[in-house]
Amino acid sequence: MAYAERVQHWNRLYDQAPEDLRFNVVAGAVVLIGAVNMWLTVTIGFPFALLVLLAIAALTAIRLPHAMGWVHPHPEQQGRAQMRIEGADSLYRWNLWYDGLTEPQRSAVLVVILLGAGIVNMLLTIGNGFPFGLLFLLAILALVAVRGPYAAGWLVPPAEPRLKGPQAPLLEREPVAVSRQVEAQPIRRDQAPS
Repeated sequence: MAYAERVQHWNRLYDQAPEDLRFNVVAGAVVLIGAVNMWLTVTIGFPFALLVLLAIAALTAIRLPHAMGWVHPHPEQQGRAQMRIEGADSLYRWNLWYDGLTEPQRSAVLVVILLGAGIVNMLLTIGNGFPFGLLFLLAILALVAVRGPYAAGWLVPPAEPRLKGPQAPLLEREPVAVSRQVEAQPIRRDQAPS
């Protein structure tokens, strides 16, 4: 089952639930996971609230595509779904630019981004006690968010602009030839009441 079909399935179940129970189901699941996280934190020193954050991220990954209208029925396969993210023209163009680079240039772009994030993170850690590696991990997450939807084929290519360059005003344009002639028909006049 594809990701889009899982999103569609879980959102269908969520939408079929009674409206007054929807919040309770989601909040109850997060509280239950929080209790398990707390037990693991106390017993083995598991990072506090990590499971809760992962649960919220999973719920967001299921609900957000549905709420944003990114899940559509598959045009060729009945009952299947597909992800179609429209309006991300800049994201699509960045990926086209990246695809146009040679392999050494692609590696250099990744190294520059990650090295820059790592250096800034190290300076913040040394100077202000900023969490070690957090900015570096956020840079990796951003790269995945930029490249992932394109690599999965979810991004819709931007539409070509209708107007290319300056256009002449309508009155200055040449008339367009009509390919089909219409026979003249007399126009009926309203009949006067008798």
